[in-house]
Amino acid sequence: MQKCVVVTNNPFLYRFVSSGRFIEGSALHVLLDVRDSLHRGGKLLTHPLCGNLRPYQQPYRSVLTEENPARDKSGFPIDLESISIIENAVLVYRSCEERLALPALLPETLREDYAFVDFELMRESLERYGQLLKPQKLSSVFGAA
Repeated sequence: MQKCVVVTNNPFLYRFVSSGRFIEGSALHVLLDVRDSLHRGGKLLTHPLCGNLRPYQQPYRSVLTEENPARDKSGFPIDLESISIIENAVLVYRSCEERLALPALLPETLREDYAFVDFELMRESLERYGQLLKPQKLSSVFGAA
């Protein structure tokens, strides 16, 4: 049985998902973690480059995946379309790796703004897949949500 998992480096979004994996690091680290998961039998549920933001302009990245909990067992199917999409996304990020916006290097107010943008890009998908928790508290985190 597959399980929906949000992989993110956005600490604000991570607080509001029912099943997630927080990645301490850059958006590229998120994509690499997702890629590894897909090679173990996972499937993309959202596009890793959603929002069409330039990689060096958005320090946060969140991707919704469907993971295979029995991934340690051999014989699981590989979703080639998901692999192709994530590999292309990793190439895009690697092409500008030296200019990537890193959350830890940004002022707090900018981090909050970028976190909100990432959250809003993911909101509909999180709701569709039942991953969004406690939506009533969003206004206390982001102001007027």
